[in-house]
Amino acid sequence: MNPQKDKKYWLDNPGNINKIVYGLYSICTILILLEFAYHKHINFLFENWFGFFSWFGFIACLALVLLAKQMRKIVKRDEDYYGD
Repeated sequence: MNPQKDKKYWLDNPGNINKIVYGLYSICTILILLEFAYHKHINFLFENWFGFFSWFGFIACLALVLLAKQMRKIVKRDEDYYGD
């Protein structure tokens, strides 16, 4: 019997994955709530909106993913591009 095959890793347990997800939710919530605790030096009026930088980061990341999916159609090569 191969000992590597039976080895369990800590991410194999769904409970540990849930802990990571809830931890990330908690960190995001804390960071959003901390926005009330400091004064922002803004350059534009819309930077003062509540949660602006969170939404801006999310939308920018989403735009990058969607753009990359479209760019893949342009730059992808055939399966046998490098030969057999």
